[in-house]
Amino acid sequence: MGIIQRQALLNTIVNYLGIIIGFVNVVILFPLFLSQEEFGLTRLVLSLATTMAQLSSFGVHRIAIKFFPIFRTEPHKNNGILLLLLIISSAGFIVVTSIYLIFKPTIIQFYSDDSALFSNYYSWIPLVTLGFLLFLVFESFLQALRKTVFTNLLRNVIIRIYWLVTILFYYYGFCTFFQFMLIFMMGYFLTAALCVLELIKSGELVFDTNPNFYKKRILKPLLNYGTYSILSGVTLILVINVDLLMIGALLPENKLESVGIYAIATYIVSIIYIPANALSRISAPIVAYDWKHKNLQNIADFYKKSSVILAFLGMLLLGCLAINIDNLLALMKPEFIQAKYIILTLGLARIFDMASGLNLVILTVTRFYRAEAILAILLLTLVVITNLILIPIYGIYGAAIGTTIVFLVFNVIVFIYIWQKLKMQPYSWATFFMLLLGFLAGVIVFYMPINFDSKLLEIIIKSILFIGLYFLPVYFFNISDDINLMVNKFLPNTIRKK
Repeated sequence: MGIIQRQALLNTIVNYLGIIIGFVNVVILFPLFLSQEEFGLTRLVLSLATTMAQLSSFGVHRIAIKFFPIFRTEPHKNNGILLLLLIISSAGFIVVTSIYLIFKPTIIQFYSDDSALFSNYYSWIPLVTLGFLLFLVFESFLQALRKTVFTNLLRNVIIRIYWLVTILFYYYGFCTFFQFMLIFMMGYFLTAALCVLELIKSGELVFDTNPNFYKKRILKPLLNYGTYSILSGVTLILVINVDLLMIGALLPENKLESVGIYAIATYIVSIIYIPANALSRISAPIVAYDWKHKNLQNIADFYKKSSVILAFLGMLLLGCLAINIDNLLALMKPEFIQAKYIILTLGLARIFDMASGLNLVILTVTRFYRAEAILAILLLTLVVITNLILIPIYGIYGAAIGTTIVFLVFNVIVFIYIWQKLKMQPYSWATFFMLLLGFLAGVIVFYMPINFDSKLLEIIIKSILFIGLYFLPVYFFNISDDINLMVNKFLPNTIRKK
């Protein structure tokens, strides 16, 4: 886990820097400077555009990562894979945009209560989609070149700084709301352009082609893997966004307001999952290497260690959120208090998902990638069914309950499948102790009589107490060797000896 830890740590730092900026944007400034309907519109537009871009990409991210080593024969040559990625995604964009425009009346009807506001920007969404799609293609190629920190910086920091400047421009009266929306929606063209500049700088913006790489022995597995990647990638993206889209479509009234509240909740919960995203991005090529060289014991060890580490980090972050949830929401507009139980419910779902280890990484980079695609379809089907049943009954809470149920069921199914195929499973007493200690520390701090006039100061004090109560027993009882090794690197020798 040493290489993975070092690289994941740097990416995690970048991700959390982005989260801080994003928190200022999504939780403080946007809800403060925009009405609920306007804020909900920004979330809906982004959700639609990112979903369409992922649909249009036709799995180019996975294709780039898996097949780049084959196409790479010498420095600054890619034998046409970059051009291939652009062609595939362009074809996807034409297909998806055509469907989107053909079904405009139907889609507008789903948001009939807010159609006057939403329809003003309907025709602009394909342009936003194109910007994000171009960014996805160049980002994937840069990741294949192992420039993960740079792409993370663009995705999580630069674009959010851009949006921060945009909302401030609107607040200080430099543009109308319509102009603000147009500027807001063009942000991904900036990140795509920065990707191109980085490729030019490194001499990697090359569109050379080599017919030998399009022969049957290479093209057939590429198309086969690409087909399943399209299926699973598209499905998983829909899973992430479908609850937000279905809230806007199924609720009888206050659609954009509800979308805004649910978006706040999901954004806050996304903080919990950042370590899992960082770890999966770094570990996928390493697990693929072990699989190729039949190092199954390494994969089994990684599976268990990822469960322990992610359970610890997940509980650390969920605990800080749970004990401070009332104070956090008190910093926002009163209507966002409705997000409280959505955050807690989705947070529990994420904890179970993280405690299950990086199971999807194992499926994706091994011969079981077909099963991952089938399981992803099952996951999407379950999400849609539960949302159709629960949203009309419980509103936005129904979406959170449905998503939580689906995460539980899905991870159980994946656990059973990997156990049957590889005789591997992620759970151990260490994972259990991580969850138990986090829960106990949270309960203790929650019932402590800590009250300050400053909500921010109270949040800081409670968080420090919780982290201390949780981390100290984890460290001194050496529940995870990997966590202790990482911590020891930053501790003076005198402290370690004691």
